Amino acid sequence: MADIPLFPLNVVLMPGTPLPLHIFEERYKQMVNECLETGSEFGMVLSDESGTREVGCTARIVELVQRFEDGRMLILVEGSRRFRLRNILSGRRPYYVGEVEYLAEETPGDEVTGLAEECIALLERVVEIATEGEVDIEVEPPYRNLSFAIAGRIEFETEVRQQILELPSERERLEKLKQLLTEAADRLEKTRKIREIAETNGHIRRRPSPDEPPTPPEE
Repeated sequence: MADIPLFPLNVVLMPGTPLPLHIFEERYKQMVNECLETGSEFGMVLSDESGTREVGCTARIVELVQRFEDGRMLILVEGSRRFRLRNILSGRRPYYVGEVEYLAEETPGDEVTGLAEECIALLERVVEIATEGEVDIEVEPPYRNLSFAIAGRIEFETEVRQQILELPSERERLEKLKQLLTEAADRLEKTRKIREIAETNGHIRRRPSPDEPPTPPEE
C-alpha cells in the first residue's frame, strides 16, 4: 500500500500516454507544486456523476508549460502506473490523498504478437479513413502497453477508456480494442460512402453490363 496525492477528474489517463492539464483550484495548485518540488507523481482517477472509480493511473509531470501570475498552471503529464484505490484519506492535506495498491503489469510474450499486429492494422485503417490519406504508424515488437498507446490515441468514450484501463491483461485489452476498432472502421466506411453519394446529388452511378444496350442520347 502507498499514500499518494489524488486528483479525481472526469478523464481517464492511460500508462505511457500524454495529457495536458489546466490546474486552477488552490488545493491542486498546492498539490502540483509539491510534486514539482519533490519529483513525485500524483494519482488520477475517473470521477463523475456515477462516482469515483477504483482503478486509476499515476501521472508524472513531464513539463510545466506555463505558470500564470495568479498561480494557475498549464502542465503536461504522462501516465505511469495503474493502481487500485483502496481508500480516500481526508484531513492530511487540502487535496485528496489516496491509499492505493499498485497493479502488477505483465510483460506480454509472443502469444499476443498476432493480435497486436491485427490491432495496428485496424488502427491504420481507421486513421486512413478518418483522414482520407495514407498513414505510417511505426510500432515494433515487443508490443509492451500497445493497448494503452492505441486507446490513448483514439477518442473513445470515457467509460470505454475506463473499461480498457481496468482489464488485467494485455491480451484482454487488445481483444477489446480489436472489437472497438473494427466497429469504428465499419462506421467510418459507411459514413464515407454516404458522403460520396451525397456529393453526387444522391445519384448512385451504375456501370452497365456488357450485354446491356447503350442508353440513347436525350433529345
